[in-house]
Formats: sequence, structure tokens, C-alpha cells
Amino acid sequence: MDFIRQLVAFDKKSSGNLTPVAIAIYLKLFMINNERGREEWFEETDYWLGRAVGIKRRETIVSALNMLKQKGFIEFERGGAHKSTRYHIVELSTGLSTYNPQPLNNSAIDSAIDSANHSAIDSAIDSAIDSAKNVFLQSNKKKKIKGKIEGDARAREFTPPTLEDVNNYVLEKNLHVPAKKFWEYYDAGSWKDAKGNPVRNWKQKLLTWESHEPRQAPKAGSPQNDIDRAIEFFESQEEGTA
Repeated sequence: MDFIRQLVAFDKKSSGNLTPVAIAIYLKLFMINNERGREEWFEETDYWLGRAVGIKRRETIVSALNMLKQKGFIEFERGGAHKSTRYHIVELSTGLSTYNPQPLNNSAIDSAIDSANHSAIDSAIDSAIDSAKNVFLQSNKKKKIKGKIEGDARAREFTPPTLEDVNNYVLEKNLHVPAKKFWEYYDAGSWKDAKGNPVRNWKQKLLTWESHEPRQAPKAGSPQNDIDRAIEFFESQEEGTA
């Protein structure tokens, strides 16, 4: 294979036909083959090839190699996991005009690779920007969802009552629980119950206290005592007629 004519042919056939990454990889493979004596088949790992052209993602390397193979620029045989891939540069120079051969200088290939790398980097940056945009949009969407969930959770969070709130509820429900005693008990415990669980409904707790609150017996002759006796009388009458 005449490498100078091969480069000229590659330049003509790759224009508008390959991605910048594929061009960079082809030129690097071309130079590797030249350094190794222009063997029919030569080996290289995806990892080293990726490092040589500045591409870290293995998927990007594999995609470019498949493109080069599909379009007839190279042949390759996979060596399996953690093994080198065997490469063959397909001859492209058939049909081109003759020329006077000159010694091949790898610096020219390096220059071509650098140029291709610049395009590859630009393409990679554009791709990274698009990817970053998608990540940003997804991240923002997740933040909005998370914010809504946290907002709903905050709306359901317990708000400790003031002593005035407790007093008002005791009066409203005509309870016998000492409002101040109740409020001071839970306030001192950071509004946690006897088991250490956070209080979620202080009104329910207040009603529980009411059910355990000892009642003071009304004094004889008081209006409350008369009412109680009247209730007992009517209840006894109802029981007698039942």
C-alpha cells in the first residue's frame, strides 16, 4: 500500500462522509500502522486508542470504528474483553493518478490528527453542551418535583400551639384540663409524647387528657349538684318505664 496516495484518497473520500471523531481515529490508526512497519493487520486496545485521540468514552470510540468499517475505510476483529482489537487499513488509492513518492513524515500525520482533533473537540463540546442541557433540564424538573413534595410535607408539618390557642380550645370544648399545665408539659418536651414520638395533633392529645382528668365533685347545695340530682332522677324514671 502506498501511504501517501492512501492519505490523498482518504482526504477525498472522507470529506462529508465521516464525523470528526472518526477522522481522528482513522488517522491515528494510520500512523500506528506506519510506525509498526505497515503490517497488513495490527493490534491496539480501545483504551489506548481513545487516549491517543483524546476521547474518553468507549461508546464514542466504538461508534466511530463501526462507521469507518461500514464505509469501507477499515476492517477490524474484536479480541474480546480486555484484549486488543486487530485492525486492517483498507486500500483506497486505486484509480488515483501516479505521483513521485516521498519519504513519509509522521509529523504531517500528527498535524492532520491535531486538525481533526480540533474539530473532534468542537463536536465533543457541542455534544457535551447538549448533554449538559438535558441533564440541567432533568435536574430542574427533579428539583421542582422535590420542591413540591417538600412543600406539601411542610404544609402537613405540625405547628405547636400557643398557650392562648390551648386556652381557647379548652373554653370552646368546655374541658376541665388545665391549659397551662398541658401546654408547659408538651412545650418542655419539644412537643413529643411520652414515647418520644412527635405530636401531630395537639387537640387530640388535649381530649385524651380530658378523658383522664379527675373531676372535682360539686359541693352540696350548689347549682351543679342540683342539676346532677335532677339528671339522676330523670334517668331513674326512664329506667323504671323501660
